[in-house]
Amino acid sequence: MRAERSPDPTRRNPESTKAILETALALARDEGWSKVSIEGIASRAGVGKRTIYRWWPSKGAVVLDAYAARLQDTPYMSSGATGDGDLRDDLARMLRETWDMVSDSLPLLVSLIGAAQHDPDLASRLWERLIGPSSEPVQERIKRAQERGEIAPDADPFRAAELIYGQIYLRLLVTPKPIDTDFLEDCVDLALRGLREHS
Repeated sequence: MRAERSPDPTRRNPESTKAILETALALARDEGWSKVSIEGIASRAGVGKRTIYRWWPSKGAVVLDAYAARLQDTPYMSSGATGDGDLRDDLARMLRETWDMVSDSLPLLVSLIGAAQHDPDLASRLWERLIGPSSEPVQERIKRAQERGEIAPDADPFRAAELIYGQIYLRLLVTPKPIDTDFLEDCVDLALRGLREHS
């Protein structure tokens, strides 16, 4: 019996893929998560449902790919935008630039995170495509600070990034208070206070 192979993403039709992703993102952002369906995406994008299901297992996977593609070359997921000046200023700037990129689509981000709690495949994709890569620029900046003796060399850069982003996700998902520039800078200050005391 021949083993079933996953479809090769390189064989996607670029025009159909673009239409699907743009449509999925527009529907999720403009009409709300509950209104998005594979049928709706297919109809508006001018493709068949089977075309979508061939490459994505769920509406969450399609929307996530569209959202991640939108952010791919932004400071949110670009290690080249980490800066090389004052550590506190660089981290604060990175958070502000990140916030500028995602602030217009927060309900979508919250919906993706919420849906991932009930969909292991989407949870894995969310980590691989969005959450994990978004922390890498902060980790890279923390590593450079360690090389300069600004932060203890035994501090885990991944955990350091969690100290910063964990505060933001908690407020985004649970705490009924605004996320503004003052809050973002305070996230950096609190995290660095702990990291520097650790040293």
